[in-house]
Amino acid sequence: MFHLGTTTEEVTEAVSSAFVDFLLAWEKPLWIVGIIVAAIVANWLLLKLLNRTVTQIVRGVKRSQNVDTTSEMRAAPYIHARAVQRTRTLGSVGRAIVTWTVAVVAIFLILSILEVNLGAVLTSAGIVAAGLAFGAQNIVKDVLNGIFMVFEDQLGVGDLVTVDQITGTVENVGIRVTQVRALDGTLWFIRNGEILTLGNSSQGWGRALVDFTVDANQDLTHVSEIALDAARSLLTTDNLARKVTGEPELLGLESVFGDRATLRLAIRTRPEAQWEVQRGIRAELRKRFTEEGIRLSDELPRLPKGEV
Repeated sequence: MFHLGTTTEEVTEAVSSAFVDFLLAWEKPLWIVGIIVAAIVANWLLLKLLNRTVTQIVRGVKRSQNVDTTSEMRAAPYIHARAVQRTRTLGSVGRAIVTWTVAVVAIFLILSILEVNLGAVLTSAGIVAAGLAFGAQNIVKDVLNGIFMVFEDQLGVGDLVTVDQITGTVENVGIRVTQVRALDGTLWFIRNGEILTLGNSSQGWGRALVDFTVDANQDLTHVSEIALDAARSLLTTDNLARKVTGEPELLGLESVFGDRATLRLAIRTRPEAQWEVQRGIRAELRKRFTEEGIRLSDELPRLPKGEV
């Protein structure tokens, strides 16, 4: 307590002394709180920097190619597209690594403040880890497989993949789990260790395959010429021209059944564009065949039951 004769210097000295006593009494808790706050801020800043770097790289590649989507890249499409997908994937994995690294460093700093023997902790952790390895083999398998998938560029964020019976777009690649958004909107969480067979439709190139069945009694050579001409005219449109990398080719007669003949048309496309090209070609074939009087299989008369 202060009395009437107390000077300003005495008050200041008393406050300073009380503050120092407070710091000495609560030194360890304050250091721990400070480390936690610093770890949260450092994690936020590092993640923000990482996200900004990934975004800048992706935007730079797309800007250099003057495209809006990765699959539409023109010059050296495979190299540039994979650069984008790989950057996104490494960014996804990097976020997990940054968070875990900051957390581990903060824990060790807190333990050192609490005067815990770190050597003994590390030794015990090694023993515990060895014991857990037998009971956590699936986790170890998931982590190792996830690391190999990333560095071997088996898949990337934004890739269209098929894993077992699941087909969808990769939304996140983690150290242990990969998230795939299916075509119906379902988000699947797939353990990396369970990914034994993986099909990636976003790497390299695609191929649009269109089968069409016509009356086998027609001039199939004429039918083939009309089909190729229809495909070529369609692929000159602005909508599909940049999604095709090859010329249409007729692979030939796939099958003949009674009065029906099935032919196959193929064309090389950019990754993930094959389905859109297939839909466009089917619509154009239907239109041109109608104009040329070529009968498709669904326009042939059906035989009554019991007749062959």
